[in-house]
Amino acid sequence: MAAAILGTLILLAGAAAGAWWWMGRALFQPGTVTQVLTARGETLEVPPGQRADASSWQVTGDVQLHHVAVGEGRDVLVIHGGPGLPPANPWRAAALTGDALRWHFYDQRGSGASSRPITLPPPGGTWRAMQEVEARLGLAAQLADVERIRRLLGREQLTLVGHSFGALIALLYAAEWPERVDALVLVAPAPLVTMPSKGDDLFTQVRTRLDEAGQRELAAWMKHTFDFPARLKDDEARLAEHFAAFGPLYARALNAERPDTRPPDTGAAGGFLSLGLYLSLGRHHDWSEWLRRVRARTLVIHGAQDLQPRSATTRVVEAIPHARLVELAGSGHFPFEEQPEAFAATVRAFLQEEER
Repeated sequence: MAAAILGTLILLAGAAAGAWWWMGRALFQPGTVTQVLTARGETLEVPPGQRADASSWQVTGDVQLHHVAVGEGRDVLVIHGGPGLPPANPWRAAALTGDALRWHFYDQRGSGASSRPITLPPPGGTWRAMQEVEARLGLAAQLADVERIRRLLGREQLTLVGHSFGALIALLYAAEWPERVDALVLVAPAPLVTMPSKGDDLFTQVRTRLDEAGQRELAAWMKHTFDFPARLKDDEARLAEHFAAFGPLYARALNAERPDTRPPDTGAAGGFLSLGLYLSLGRHHDWSEWLRRVRARTLVIHGAQDLQPRSATTRVVEAIPHARLVELAGSGHFPFEEQPEAFAATVRAFLQEEER
């Protein structure tokens, strides 16, 4: 009996160690998007007969992406950050580029007014549920949607503008399909090329600016977030409410640094989307060598008053072959709202130079 009990304990310990290892491992592997889709019986083809200026894009049989276009001229696809927090309205800067640029804003699958492919806890054990959420809503699914949008727009190449976490998606797309991107603009890019970070990540920056009560709230929020087995038992509404709760903590940290500033309004937060992207990232990865595949000339914009320090943004710049950094004075994490004229002029000048 004792031997049987001991054997059971060993098996349980092994299972727990295995679960911990898998939860630390990045479930997304660069260079595998097409293979992942094929394994799921999906393709990159989009349903025919759609208009580029439609208010929604049907990218798969069961996923529609909410879409708003602003301006005329060269198509620019905006990839929002969060993760899972689309802007409530098009950026103020988008209306200031005249007839030079046509900005396309879309809510990523699982957020805002777009389709939410998973709304209830997936069946099966923790590992199976992790795989399902990450496959339907993680980085591979997001990159596939960007490629589908390119086909829907009828463009040989995309001009991508990625903000915060969206900058990582833009970068990974440009490395997955280097020939499909003509220019990249990365705005306040999240320093997630390698994980764990060097202590200048967003959570660290927020924590250092909160009072003791706020720090306890943030610690509880993070503990709740990264308890993946428990979160996989939540439904979409509860998850979305939880991930949206980080916004007020960020706003309090921002107010401690810049009392007259508040983050712009966002659309409805993504629940399983945010969880799927965290699962894609894992706790440990290094994608710096993979990003050497990026061919497009890249502009990286850093707000001088961003909570994210310049050192974190510089690490992203150093990982990209053809990148240069521009710092905008008087701006924080949202320069397209805080300094729209300067932002619009900077982006327009870069893209005109790139065309020449």
